[in-house]
Amino acid sequence: MWFLEVGIAVRLLAAAALWAAGSALARKYWSQAAFDRFLPILDLALIAYVSERLALFYLAYTLATWLIVNAVGRFKRARGFFFVLCCLVCALPFFYLRVSEIAPELPMLFTMTGIAYNMLKAVDAVYYVHYTSERVPLITYANYMLFFPVITAGPILRYRDFSASLARPMAITGESLTRDFKRLVRGYFKKVVVMALVTELLARVAAMPPRPWWSLAACLISYFLFWLDMSGYADIAIALGGFMGLKVPENFKKPLKAASFTQFWRNWHVSLTDWIREHIFVVLNGKRLTKYAGALIGFGTMVVMGLWHGFSLQFIVEGVFNGTILAVENLAGITTVSRKAKKPYLYFRRAVTALIFSFTAIFYTLDSTQLANVLRGFITL
Repeated sequence: MWFLEVGIAVRLLAAAALWAAGSALARKYWSQAAFDRFLPILDLALIAYVSERLALFYLAYTLATWLIVNAVGRFKRARGFFFVLCCLVCALPFFYLRVSEIAPELPMLFTMTGIAYNMLKAVDAVYYVHYTSERVPLITYANYMLFFPVITAGPILRYRDFSASLARPMAITGESLTRDFKRLVRGYFKKVVVMALVTELLARVAAMPPRPWWSLAACLISYFLFWLDMSGYADIAIALGGFMGLKVPENFKKPLKAASFTQFWRNWHVSLTDWIREHIFVVLNGKRLTKYAGALIGFGTMVVMGLWHGFSLQFIVEGVFNGTILAVENLAGITTVSRKAKKPYLYFRRAVTALIFSFTAIFYTLDSTQLANVLRGFITL
């Protein structure tokens, strides 16, 4: 990805350091709010260095969605209808991009890298205005949408949390710089060094003659590769945000310790699963959930997440598979494990959860030929 290129990585670090120094001086001698006006310019400059078309798109998208976000609070009649309409309008570029994947003849006037994540941010701002009736300032919104550490990938920011962090940045100390620098190095080490080795290993295993043991090995390696990819970028984004005194949410909370699939998805890619559950299904159903409603929400969340990754049969199957498991856990009342459970049983549940997700991971890490070979291995003796 673009942030792995040396030139871009150096500029990201330099920009974070420049902003941190400027922010510290502004809080002491000027005004943090006044200084915040310049952050969108820095964001756009970094994006333009990667792609001028991408910067142009996000400038237009940010201005257009800001108008939409503030418009939703002005509708007094048919508020529900206009609320849904504003959400859909914010999501139009995302749907266009997904449709273009299955209809490549459609013209692409702009580069829309990262629109899947930024569409969710824009919709979250629509929710914020709809439920609070507060106005969203342009500068705050531009900082929120263009914040460069998460511009093309997660973790997914919430407007309420980001605006609070922007208004009161965290203090930057020697301890915080050391912590964030270690995390930055760890993230790049995962993405550059370890991933290269694991990717080569997975390619070799996935090309082996179809046998159950090779297929199982491919699943376990896919789990590890998938985690390296996503957690590595999250480490980089959180560290860059920390350098600037701005909080980027955690995206992984020790998923290996999850003893059920329901717990696993609360600990894996947390910002995405929480967003889909809270913004779609809980809003539709309310906060009081029966086990049947919980099963339906779990199933729907996974199907939507699969489609969010891509409009293809591969992701539909993956979404239905994950959703079915969540639905069964809710209906059977096994979404959690008691703290008093014996360790052998707890470890067994963790192992089963990890194995199930390992099977899911191959849908993200393997191409269609490799995937077919691995799936064939499970039924070949």
